[in-house]
Amino acid sequence: MRGRSDGRFARGGWRADARPIQRFYPDRLIRFCLLLLVVLLPTGPALAQDAGEIISVLGTAEVWRGGRWQSVGVDATLAPGEVVRTGEGGRIAILLANGAQLKLNANSRLELKRVDPPAEGFAPAAARVVQSILRVLSGEVWVRNSGEPLEIQTVPATATIRGTEFNLAVGPGDSARLAVLTGLVEFSNPQGSVLVAANEQADATVGEAPRKTVLLDPLDAVQWSLYYPGPVGVPAERARDPRSPRYWTQAAQAHLLRGQVPEARRALDRALTLDPNDSVAYSLRSSIALVQNRKAEARADAERAVAADPASPTAYLSLGWVQQAEFDLDAALATSRQAVKLDPNNAQALIQESSLLFGMGRLQDAVAVAERARQQAPDDAMVNTIWGFLQLARNRIDAARDAFQTAIGQDSTLGLPHLGLGLALFRRNQIEAAVAEMRKATLLEPMVSLYNSYLGKAFYEVKDDRRARKYLEAAKQLDPHDPTPWLYDAIRLQSINRPIEAVQELRKSIELNDDRGVYRSRLLLDEDLAARAATLGRIYNEVGFTELGLQEGWQSVTRDPTNYSAHRLLADSYAALPNAEAARASELLQAQLLQPVNITPVSPRVTETRLLIPSGGPITPSLYEFNPLFVRDQPTLFFSGLGGSQDTWGDELIVSGLGDRFSYSLGQFRYQSNGYRENNDLKNNLYNLFAQVAVTPDFNLQVEYRYRETTTGDLASRFDGAFRRFERRAINQDTARVGARYSLSPQTNIIASIIYTDRDSITSYPNINLNIGNKAQGYQAEAQLLQKATNFNLVTGFGVYSLDVDSIGFESSDQVERDIAYGYASITWPESLIWTVGLSYQSDENPIFNLDELNPKFGAQWTINDHLSLRAAAFQVVRRSAYSIEQTIEPTQVAGFNQFFDDLVMTVSKNYGLGLDVRFSNQFYGGLEAVRRDLEVPVGSQESEPFEIEKDQEDNYQAYLYWLPNPRWSVSAAWHYESFKLQEGQYLQEGQYLRQLYFQTPVELKTTSIPLGIRYFDPSGFFAGLGVTYVNQDIHNIDPEALTELPAQNEDFVLVDASLGYRLPNRWGIIALEARNLFDQQFYFQDYSFQSAADAVNPRFIPERTLYARFVLNF
Repeated sequence: MRGRSDGRFARGGWRADARPIQRFYPDRLIRFCLLLLVVLLPTGPALAQDAGEIISVLGTAEVWRGGRWQSVGVDATLAPGEVVRTGEGGRIAILLANGAQLKLNANSRLELKRVDPPAEGFAPAAARVVQSILRVLSGEVWVRNSGEPLEIQTVPATATIRGTEFNLAVGPGDSARLAVLTGLVEFSNPQGSVLVAANEQADATVGEAPRKTVLLDPLDAVQWSLYYPGPVGVPAERARDPRSPRYWTQAAQAHLLRGQVPEARRALDRALTLDPNDSVAYSLRSSIALVQNRKAEARADAERAVAADPASPTAYLSLGWVQQAEFDLDAALATSRQAVKLDPNNAQALIQESSLLFGMGRLQDAVAVAERARQQAPDDAMVNTIWGFLQLARNRIDAARDAFQTAIGQDSTLGLPHLGLGLALFRRNQIEAAVAEMRKATLLEPMVSLYNSYLGKAFYEVKDDRRARKYLEAAKQLDPHDPTPWLYDAIRLQSINRPIEAVQELRKSIELNDDRGVYRSRLLLDEDLAARAATLGRIYNEVGFTELGLQEGWQSVTRDPTNYSAHRLLADSYAALPNAEAARASELLQAQLLQPVNITPVSPRVTETRLLIPSGGPITPSLYEFNPLFVRDQPTLFFSGLGGSQDTWGDELIVSGLGDRFSYSLGQFRYQSNGYRENNDLKNNLYNLFAQVAVTPDFNLQVEYRYRETTTGDLASRFDGAFRRFERRAINQDTARVGARYSLSPQTNIIASIIYTDRDSITSYPNINLNIGNKAQGYQAEAQLLQKATNFNLVTGFGVYSLDVDSIGFESSDQVERDIAYGYASITWPESLIWTVGLSYQSDENPIFNLDELNPKFGAQWTINDHLSLRAAAFQVVRRSAYSIEQTIEPTQVAGFNQFFDDLVMTVSKNYGLGLDVRFSNQFYGGLEAVRRDLEVPVGSQESEPFEIEKDQEDNYQAYLYWLPNPRWSVSAAWHYESFKLQEGQYLQEGQYLRQLYFQTPVELKTTSIPLGIRYFDPSGFFAGLGVTYVNQDIHNIDPEALTELPAQNEDFVLVDASLGYRLPNRWGIIALEARNLFDQQFYFQDYSFQSAADAVNPRFIPERTLYARFVLNF
């Protein structure tokens, strides 16, 4: 091999595919604080300009510098033009400045002729020239290219890289062999060229054109580059007798440390020849197979090791590693404890037990065991690595960083401490350094799927989609059974306007997790908060598949009521449903109480109920999709706005941040509209301040303050088009909340909430100088115990509610009292069937009447097979007093059916539900649902008791079909039927329908709606939607003069809606245009405000064309 260029090197470029009550208004103070925090947004450090950095050194490594060879070690930087070499048994790992990863085998020399940093932006590869050139002078090199242009020269041929992973060896006689694992490499010389694809290899010699040959096993070509941890428990004393199996197992371990896998295998064969029952030899063979992702072989050898020597802790630890790789943590924990039992002072056995306890969420137990390991082996790299992760979980970021750095200094070949250090640096918002550390982890241990998943997630964080996609795909290939990369890839696809593909990735992730909702990575240390269940719900809703988001939320909350992400998903999904305001706000409260400290913004809008905004106002449902995937100490800014017809405009501005164990969110929301007719105007001003602190890893405390100002006209929609011309309503409300969560153990949690409110609600009629309403002050205090066990969950709780109400217009004062207690049990038996059994007690005393009720709850969710599920429920519930506080921590659903409806106050309802959900294929979904509600509604004046009970009946039926014909289109169709009927008009005094007259309540109302929708998502960022909704309504009303029922009346109409939008690149935001009732259909429609405690509901249909422009910006 020549030591200099002889002018025969071919050059080329890398190619890749391109892809009216006076109050204090905090307006100015809030806006000042928001702007101040925006100014404080940090900027990141500049990228380094060196050619590369040495990450790991094993044996001898030198660099030609200053005219002589000089020894180099870990963290040494290399300059362009320098040559590095390894000695006998040596090996080094280098991270180049352009992001490429490489390892140099023993007896190798490599010249860094030119290494440039990665190009900025996303210019097509065809427009670039080769920026980085390496030259292999001798030996062997493994390369994983980051996608930047790269050329590697040898004497016989040149490799032009097109984004790939490969191994290049220069042999005797000026020969070279290229083996490609992934991607495509052009291998060329003056005599010719070949394109070498994945799982192919090519040979070249001087003077001959390169030729391709079959690569039987790609892993064989790169075995030397992998990290092979030796089995623990091998004696430190050196065996010197070649006739001893121990001599050969120690030799095999030495070979593995140098990456000499064939030599190690031969040594192990010698050991087993001498002793076919040598436990250590089988343990080492298991280690080799496990590193190479051959889990079946690894298990077989580990089991042989245990059978050969049941008293060996080494054998049990090898088996434990295999069980952990197979995600069987319970078995792995039992196995590691057996190893500890055999050798109580074995540090590696102790740290294995600690890491498993940590992975199972048993943090305190893990710390206790790790302390014992540190006492036995304070200088062990793995011991310090696990200690670092435990410190991360305890929010001791600096201590974690120190532990990881110590571990790296103790063993530079280990990838796990680099991953941990990357997580710690991400938490401190040192993004570039964090990505570099995760790159080092995948460089040192490229076959570990989880490292590649986290590196892909890291590139997503820095908005490098090409590299994020690359490493997530690598993770999928390395471990097809790991749900983690599928989840992260779904998040990535959704963020680049490919939500339909994201749905499929999510489905795959769920399937890999035993058909349970996947909201976390198996690595539980970085508390992967930002894009969890809210993102799942958002993706389903974005393609128009709301029912799927609801199903995932219902099932996950039933299986694990402590899963804050599932509660968040339900809150987002309930936002799309009518008559579920109380349920939505309650799920949000539960999510907040259960969540760890995080940077998720708290929207002022979503914490309130009955804002009566059509179409949701500014685009807050998309809020959570912009969250970072890593928890970082930083402030963020979210701004959304809307403007359109009827003099409508709105905006929402939120600043949130995280600092160590403290998080905060400040926000304001404004919305106003003149409405489609006289006195149909609406104005909302909301402000909130939220703060949370992790006092300890097990105890979180949070506080929240909210201010609301709402003024409206008459917003109800009535069948005859009538409205109250002079009615004006005003709400001013201050709300303060304190919440806490305490984890007694991973299986037992306590949450508590105290809400204080001061609310003025006045309805005025200026034409007759009349003001009526109330002023209410009081509190609600609740506590809940959540317990989990195998196949069993139990939620128990109680609460008290006390409110002083001063009536305006009637000059009276009253006190509203409520006591509640409940218990819900979810029992899984058999495995496919979840039973829900519950009972609640509610005692109410208020100005309307007193009530004491026991409310039974029964439900079942049966997963018949992978494609068919059935759910059924029967339960009673009492509509709680809704003067001021509608949030509660009591479970909102029973077996997939909402139980908190926006009924009139103190309504007792018996509810029966049956649902069938079908997944015909991964592209086609459908379902049926029927709900019967029998209501007992208290009706009357406030003069005396008893009050009359009006019995009503509601029937709700629906069917849905969802179809994904291809990766860009989604189609949805549904049928909804709603029926309301006065079963027994018991409040009929001398033939007078008093409630029907005052509240304009129909005797019977039937509504059928058939919405059809089609949506298109283009990878360029554009999206569009078209919806057609047919509505038919039959109504029986009361003649206000004759006080008799009128003949049935009917109205039907068809509405067309359209939208067009663009998702800004790099997750900067969304802009959209939207048209509702495009053809300006005029119609009459009776809404369900007569059933609402607020005498108004969010508008469903508006008899006038409305045009909106919306935007969301995220910084």
